[in-house]
Amino acid sequence: MPYGRIVNPVGLAEVRVKELLQRFSKRACSSPRDEAVDGEAGSSGPVEMPAPLVITRIRSQPDFQEHQAQINAELVARQEAERELAQPFPSFTTSGFCFVCQKRTQFLSSWERAFSVGGHLEMNWREHMQCPRCRLNNRMRACIHLLMKIVAPTRESRIYATEQSSPLYIYLRKCFPFLQGSEFMQDSALVSENSSNKLRHEDLTQLSFPTHSFDVILSFDVLEHIPDYRSAFAECARTLKPTGKMLFSVPFDANNVRNQKRAQLQKDGTIDYLLPPEYHDDPRNPEGCLCFQHFGWEMLEEMKEVGFSSVWALSYYSQEYGYLGDKQIQFLAEKWSH
Repeated sequence: MPYGRIVNPVGLAEVRVKELLQRFSKRACSSPRDEAVDGEAGSSGPVEMPAPLVITRIRSQPDFQEHQAQINAELVARQEAERELAQPFPSFTTSGFCFVCQKRTQFLSSWERAFSVGGHLEMNWREHMQCPRCRLNNRMRACIHLLMKIVAPTRESRIYATEQSSPLYIYLRKCFPFLQGSEFMQDSALVSENSSNKLRHEDLTQLSFPTHSFDVILSFDVLEHIPDYRSAFAECARTLKPTGKMLFSVPFDANNVRNQKRAQLQKDGTIDYLLPPEYHDDPRNPEGCLCFQHFGWEMLEEMKEVGFSSVWALSYYSQEYGYLGDKQIQFLAEKWSH
């Protein structure tokens, strides 16, 4: 079987991961005003943990199609459950368990960023299901969950994140003292302005770090905004240590083999729009950030061509942990020592 369900990878130091989680949850949820956020989490007794998150490693589109066929009945049940959970109010809550806080909670959602499918309005679960304690949404909490359970870094791990001002980065910084983040600031004036704020400027296609600098690289919803994404992949491979790992997410169409190029940057600096412009939210730019491409399965082979030894799609889903939405997928790229 080319893919398998992973609860704990071989050799994972479970005690180490639990210690990191305990430290992380204490620091992430230490604000006094959050102590009584919801009635379910107010007990000082032992926390009843949900079943471990099932994470399926997939290496190709045929593997993905086989996996989807095997869980077809479950996919139908998920859709029905999500329709019932999407309440007809501007905002609403859903009961669940926050992996980051290690507590039961009431996840907050709204119809903001909803999208139309077949004439029906669908919830954007990925950007909602916010925990009122740690303030992290579905996508951010899942990033931490996969990081801890699949990558399993230690407090001594050298980690690079391609963000530095996000809520996700702020919480990771509390747990990993050797975490290095950065932002891309195209305007030189912004680079100078943010130097006093200790924001590091990096171009992912030309990183300033020495070769073999990091044990782990984290990049979430960034690479779609880089026209020369192959150079960015190559730089990530260069700066990772042998046996290093990269955990990342991008807009991904599991039904397509090929990447979909939406726009391309010309040599004179102008942009050629191949499809209607698509802008994603950017906290530092009210106009948003242009998306240059959506990715397909060929991305996995492209990463191997620039220095990665293996690349996996990580498929996961959990109503209990608040990871709702169609095709929850992130990616793990690994280097092997030679």
